[in-house]
Amino acid sequence: MYPLSKQLTDAFSRRFARAVRETYREDEAYASTPLGRLALGVFLLFLVLLPFLLSPYPMYVATLVAIGALSALGLHLLVGGAGQISLGHAAFMGVGAYTASHLYGPLAFLGILLGGGIAALLGLVLGLPSLRIKGVYLAIATLAFQFLADYVFKNWEGVTGGIRGRTLPPAELFGLALDTPEKLWYLVLFFTLPLFFYGKRLLMTRAGRAFMAVRDNDLSARVAGVDLVRVKLMAFALSAFYAGVAGGLLAQLYKAVTPEYFPLTVSIQYLAMVIVGGAGTVLGEVLGAFFVHLIPEVLNSLLVALGPQFAATLPAWLNVALSLLIPAFLILAPLGLLGLWGRMTNYFRT
Repeated sequence: MYPLSKQLTDAFSRRFARAVRETYREDEAYASTPLGRLALGVFLLFLVLLPFLLSPYPMYVATLVAIGALSALGLHLLVGGAGQISLGHAAFMGVGAYTASHLYGPLAFLGILLGGGIAALLGLVLGLPSLRIKGVYLAIATLAFQFLADYVFKNWEGVTGGIRGRTLPPAELFGLALDTPEKLWYLVLFFTLPLFFYGKRLLMTRAGRAFMAVRDNDLSARVAGVDLVRVKLMAFALSAFYAGVAGGLLAQLYKAVTPEYFPLTVSIQYLAMVIVGGAGTVLGEVLGAFFVHLIPEVLNSLLVALGPQFAATLPAWLNVALSLLIPAFLILAPLGLLGLWGRMTNYFRT
């Protein structure tokens, strides 16, 4: 009876549940059941048709959320994956944005990739201190990089345009100007979808397990044979590449780049996305980006309702909201929004 019951249970799980995975290849699959593959296909079709379903401003917000989720995923691979803290994520986005501002129009695609590559090289350099220090000391080192980048953005006028920044014409694809969020959405999808699939698969492979081993206990990981130098430098470079690509896409959306787009508060904002969404999960970064980008919209509506004299205080109130949001989630919901959703579904399933 036991073999028969096991066979029936496994057959049911493979058909309807998340699957009984017996090999690493099955564990690394994106959708291991027919229902999962159908849901993935429907979701991808929904993303392709999204510009036909939303009006211009919601489409602008959706594009901003997609870019923010891509950058948050890069920080998640570093913080939630490898356990290396960083407060200089906005600086890497600025590097990608300023690089993309020099290659625009038909060369926009190349500019975004080159911005990600240059950011990755700088990420390798910033990752060197992580070989000797960690924790709050590493956070201070990345914070120093953020201040240094901010100084360069404001004073290297030949490259960055100084405080005035740089403007760039719309990106072009096969002679078509991507001058609206609806058109730019497909360029964003072209970069975000492969990088999201790669990030999700990475954490399920041997390299991803090495990331998590370093995150949990780097000394034990080293004893187990994990190359700490390679893993930590790879984590910083990969995180910086994601941020650089996101910065290039953001420059195409804004059609301008200024130092005010990439201050320290933006680095904290992306750290909040990782914490709010749920560190250690890819889907959590999407939820975190959506939630954090929704806060300014809600605050703006509330302040406008109170009166025009309160509208100018929106940045200050946004900082207050983020400063309260991060410790609240760390204390009340350390697994983030995805953890809350899992607890709710498990409750009703039980």
